[in-house]
Amino acid sequence: MFYRLRFGHMSNLKIGILLSDHVLDDLQEKHGNQDNFYRRIFQETNQDVTIEIYDVTQFTYPKSLNECDGYIITGSKLSVYDNERWIRELEKFVADLFLNKRPLLGVCFGHQLIAKALGGEVKKADIGWVLGVQSYEFKTNYPWLEYMNEDVQLIHSHQDQVMRLPERATLVASNKHVPNSMYFIEDHVMCMQGHPEFTNAYAYDVLCKRRDVLGEDKFKQAESSLLNEKTDYLEVTNWWLEFFKSKNQLQ
Repeated sequence: MFYRLRFGHMSNLKIGILLSDHVLDDLQEKHGNQDNFYRRIFQETNQDVTIEIYDVTQFTYPKSLNECDGYIITGSKLSVYDNERWIRELEKFVADLFLNKRPLLGVCFGHQLIAKALGGEVKKADIGWVLGVQSYEFKTNYPWLEYMNEDVQLIHSHQDQVMRLPERATLVASNKHVPNSMYFIEDHVMCMQGHPEFTNAYAYDVLCKRRDVLGEDKFKQAESSLLNEKTDYLEVTNWWLEFFKSKNQLQ
């Protein structure tokens, strides 16, 4: 076992989920909505965590930056460079959180939006879609973790990528398809392209909707990984909790 929590039992942690997408209507009955994904993985950690949902696509934000102990920006079907007013507003909120050193975590779209908002570059990758269960080559550790498992695997589902990291960002992990897979900035920003909150079943159902767009070869490769490979979603969710707790010094 490569990972353990640095702290013992901790007092309640309140995490704000900046919801930047919704599950397609025809998949919600089976899989729930995005907020359900985060409730599930935090419940499975058996830690004392409360989550607050802010639908930023509807311009819903906390009244104060201190309303939560930290924030997570979720994935989205949209691109960070799309001409949507809510995306520009979210960029401004990212800049405010960063200036005030509030703990902020980005997942997929969130990982990309944070990079863009803080001076990095995001665009569609030449490789096209990156799908299915991905592994990584680790360059360094997230500094708030005492141990890290360098064999973790997570689900990916994206065309866009962070092409250039923001200033002061430290690269944590890469793979041959996604050079900037994970990074952090100082001690209050944590980002990753992969999805701990996705189940294999949900990612597979989304994949099937894109079959004609992807082509049969790419579809079959992703299908095989999602049907046959497990992810380390729970371990990575514990990384997230370690990040928020270390910054808030909860114990």
